[in-house]
Amino acid sequence: MKTILILLSNPKNSVQLRLGEEIREIKEALKQSKNREQFKVVSESAVRVKDLRRALLEYEPAIVHFSGHGSGSNGLIL
Repeated sequence: MKTILILLSNPKNSVQLRLGEEIREIKEALKQSKNREQFKVVSESAVRVKDLRRALLEYEPAIVHFSGHGSGSNGLIL
């Protein structure tokens, strides 16, 4: 079974995102897919840099979906 890891980050000083709705939509789309039994979805909320590293090592995901803010060429905001 392949793991889809969803990482959520919405820092207090940033525009608030609708992360709960996004994760629900992903899960609903997967339920409707033909090969849904081949995947499991796990998520981590309020992700910090150390959480990101730990989650990647712990879950060894086939797919990583990040929901949060970015800063152009400076990268992700955690």
